[in-house]
Amino acid sequence: MPPLRILCLHGYTQNALSFTKKTVVFRKCLKDIADLVYVTAPHIVPIPTLSTPEEREDDKLELENLEPETVPYGWWTSSPEKPHYKGFDESLTGLREVLEKQGPFDGVMGFSQGASMASLLQLLLERPHLSPVMAGLKHDPFKFAIIVSGFEPRDAEKMTWYTNKYDVLQQKKDGDESQKDDDENKENQDPKTLFGVQGASLHVIGRNDVIIEPERSEGLLKHYQYKVPQTLYHDGGHYLPSNAASRQVYKSFVQSFV
Repeated sequence: MPPLRILCLHGYTQNALSFTKKTVVFRKCLKDIADLVYVTAPHIVPIPTLSTPEEREDDKLELENLEPETVPYGWWTSSPEKPHYKGFDESLTGLREVLEKQGPFDGVMGFSQGASMASLLQLLLERPHLSPVMAGLKHDPFKFAIIVSGFEPRDAEKMTWYTNKYDVLQQKKDGDESQKDDDENKENQDPKTLFGVQGASLHVIGRNDVIIEPERSEGLLKHYQYKVPQTLYHDGGHYLPSNAASRQVYKSFVQSFV
């Protein structure tokens, strides 16, 4: 059986090269069951610590001299004062192209802002009518998402995507007639509608994360109630844990979709 394919989305001010290096242990623990595909967001973004116009102008000049691995990219820009996700549709257009040219993908993994984008992309593959960018895309919904330090969107439009009520998507089924009868009986007992995401998910949350506080990451869990979300808490901060216990969770979770 061919390995699963997982689309990997980096965090704010990272890129595919830097994220590949930061997730080397994660990648190795899945080497026998999944291939990971890393992509870079389309927008070069300012470094958050540079707050004045002068600093940001100097930063533009410095970007030209940065090594490719250190150039900061993001999937969108926003602020508490301006919560609209500027640049989101351009990022979604780029991801659609990746799905069409490099897909299909079985799942998605994202970190921080990339985790929020991964969750939104998972939802949009289930409900492509929500965005004109996704219209006509021929790609099945993701089987799963791995959400590392994720969070609910501040953008009001994106938030409504989670709170809308949807019909439950019919799953593709294989097996003999008796199995199909069992599936039909089960479907008759299952809810016919849901809110939020239908697919499976693993949420990785750092108890001492000061960038995306645990409470913000936990806020995303309520949008994954059709299939109860799996959670992995760790005592660290804003990163993907790589200890033995965490590696076992990643491998066990992904293995369940082989």
